[in-house]
Amino acid sequence: MVRENILKKQKIVEELAEMITGAKTVAVASIDRVPADMMQKVRRELSGKAKIRVVKNRLLLRALEKVKGKIPNIEGLEEHINGQTAVIVTDMDPFKLFKTLKEFRQYAPVKAGQVAPVDIVVPKGITPVPAPMIAEIKAAGIPSKVTKGFVEVTEDYVAVRAGEVVPHTIADALMKLDVRPIEVMVRINAAWHDGIVFLRDVLDVSVEKVLEDLRTAAAQALNLAVNVGYPTAESIKILIAKAAAEARNLSINAGYVTKDTAPQILAKARAQALALASKLPPEALDESTRALVSATSAATPTPAPVEEKKEEEQEEEEKSEEDAAAGLASLFG
Repeated sequence: MVRENILKKQKIVEELAEMITGAKTVAVASIDRVPADMMQKVRRELSGKAKIRVVKNRLLLRALEKVKGKIPNIEGLEEHINGQTAVIVTDMDPFKLFKTLKEFRQYAPVKAGQVAPVDIVVPKGITPVPAPMIAEIKAAGIPSKVTKGFVEVTEDYVAVRAGEVVPHTIADALMKLDVRPIEVMVRINAAWHDGIVFLRDVLDVSVEKVLEDLRTAAAQALNLAVNVGYPTAESIKILIAKAAAEARNLSINAGYVTKDTAPQILAKARAQALALASKLPPEALDESTRALVSATSAATPTPAPVEEKKEEEQEEEEKSEEDAAAGLASLFG
């Protein structure tokens, strides 16, 4: 009987080693508190894409020891094998695998005596709990009142802090309020892929946030390339347009006539001529020029009158100028 058990374990180790050797991705996952129906759904979803095997930790460690040296850095998974463990082997990349598993997560109520893995927050609002039960809710310290026959939590309330033991009264109240703070899922602790071990916090990323970060980085890189004049496939069109605009502006300011700048230069010359004509007496202008000057003057807003300075202010300014001049004279002897 003992020999049969040994042979059975050896066979399991051999099978695990063979599974691990032929996979692109090897993940070790915690399945503590994962219900049977969730495991069935995960197996169905990953059928044909991945193999999941629930094994004893020591047998998995022996299998990893067996393939060590054949698979680079596979030993990096060893320290992440704890609790009830499942090994997952697949050709999927570990990020996609983690995302797929996360889609099946559920939330469960917390039990009395359990250590809270996160801050347990009771959200503000009217609950489905009938008014007669408000005494039990208040006994748990949760701020509440009766509203239209139901218990209303009057503010967001942290019932238990992460790391604290959940008291019996709070566990009962949370159950009645249907607060389910415990995330239950086949949770990857670490995954090996192409010689690199990815930990859970690296794998648990938001695809939307990553895409947004990439878009922001791309926009900033393009802006930098344009500002420093660095030509790339993306920046060259903007650089050419910018150079063309600057060249046109320089040509207009310098009065260099081209087919593109002639209209702007003529318009500028016309405006300057009319400004000069407006300084001359009307009798010095012909009729058409007087009409143009009159039309331009009518379209130009009259500047606000400047208040004349008081005599005292003028004297103070003159005195300040004299003092400044005296100061400069003393500097230069």
